[in-house]
Amino acid sequence: LPLAPLPFVPNAQCPMPNLFAVQHAHARCCSLVLLAHRQGLIKLKQPVTNTSQGFWDVISPNPLPWLNGDETLRLNHPGERRLIAELIQVVDNIESPDINGSVKWEKLALNLSQAFEDFWSNCRIWGEVKVTLPELAQARIGLLMATKSVLRYVLEENLGVFAPLEL
Repeated sequence: LPLAPLPFVPNAQCPMPNLFAVQHAHARCCSLVLLAHRQGLIKLKQPVTNTSQGFWDVISPNPLPWLNGDETLRLNHPGERRLIAELIQVVDNIESPDINGSVKWEKLALNLSQAFEDFWSNCRIWGEVKVTLPELAQARIGLLMATKSVLRYVLEENLGVFAPLEL
């Protein structure tokens, strides 16, 4: 007997096919921040992983060294700048949503996750950077934390899917 084709039923867990890339970026940010904590680059409020926002509070350095000695932003690499620009774009849409409801949250989230991937591919945190420029490494960790926070918000609040801490 030939089998009849099954009707297509979208997966309720991942209603949009590109969301895995966004969830992956969120989980990667989480793991990198935890690695920075374990290696002493930053100190988080609690030494165990959990989903509460308080866990992600940085105790030291406080404040994060965003600015260099001449009070200008330490993050000047094109990958850093692109990630910052994408973060601003998403937060602008969160804070001032289009009244017509035309915000494309999946596209914004995907653009942010791609900017994160570009940042991660081109902006080192460990190795020589950690040893010779620890303030730059810490500022980059801060950028990861901001990215994690915005990705989590968009995934959970705007797209209605889980933001995993790990994959």
